[in-house]
Amino acid sequence: WANAVLSRFPLVHGTPNDTGVIIDVHGRRVAVFNIHPDDYPYQPFQLLGLPYYGQPGLATAEQAVRAAQETRGEALRLLLEDLASASDTDAQVIFGDFNEPSHLDWTERAAAAGIHPMAVPFPLSRALEAEGFIDALRAVYPDELAKPAYTWTPNAPADDPTVHHDRIDFILVRGRGLTVESVAVVGEKSPEADLVVTPWPYDHRAVRAVIRLD
Repeated sequence: WANAVLSRFPLVHGTPNDTGVIIDVHGRRVAVFNIHPDDYPYQPFQLLGLPYYGQPGLATAEQAVRAAQETRGEALRLLLEDLASASDTDAQVIFGDFNEPSHLDWTERAAAAGIHPMAVPFPLSRALEAEGFIDALRAVYPDELAKPAYTWTPNAPADDPTVHHDRIDFILVRGRGLTVESVAVVGEKSPEADLVVTPWPYDHRAVRAVIRLD
């Protein structure tokens, strides 16, 4: 997984598949999961015919969905098992590098605007939405055209023909009485990042969310 959770609150115990931990937040039990599913094959590049370790091309949204399920289906299965083990917690938070875009971004509107080549109902984000999770960034910035919030990659300029910039790093939340107060992209420069840190050390931008439990 190459994942980790750092917390200033006490860690109670890990989940069975090591995707997350239970944290004691002032007496509230919060399950926090960090995931990093496989990046190969990478469906956006497959759809655009961009080279990436010799992966095959794809022509349709249906093919992209099937390929994404084959690539990250096992990661989703492990995560869902761990979520079930933490069903007695007050809230659950999932974050990490999903290595897959969101169906909330690859929309018909985005395709018509030329941002993405077509609308694709990517399965990982849809599966977690079906489990009741809210995409924290899209809760605050619902317009995918006005706020694409690309997290990958700051290492290439916007007009680089060998790269397709995208949002593949997420914070997803669910819980009774949970409110997303603010979300910011953290990175190397404005306007790509809401919070600027220089020098920026990584090939992804980060996402920061402030959430409240009533």
